[in-house]
Amino acid sequence: MSEPAPDEHNHPPSMTKYPGDAIFGWTSSKKTGSIVFIGMLVVCAALAIASFLLPTRHEYIHMAEFAPFYALFGFGAFAFVVLMGWPLAKLLRRPENYYESKETDRD
Repeated sequence: MSEPAPDEHNHPPSMTKYPGDAIFGWTSSKKTGSIVFIGMLVVCAALAIASFLLPTRHEYIHMAEFAPFYALFGFGAFAFVVLMGWPLAKLLRRPENYYESKETDRD
């Protein structure tokens, strides 16, 4: 097979953006992280307020009748899983030179 010409794979100069920019171009903005964070805070606050306005639930466990119980329980479970990753990493992590052979130390 012959080699392709150097200019064969070049894009035309009119194509300055990637095709995915039409859908995902907003993610490259510097303010995107703040906007998403503030949006999530607004949604969470709206759901917490809505939980106080909904009619009372009749739960089997009385703690679950507290309006934001499930939100707090979910946050606590998530925090527990994330924080337990630190001791687990200490237990399972290997040193950087774990796979190096001992023979290379003699050279």
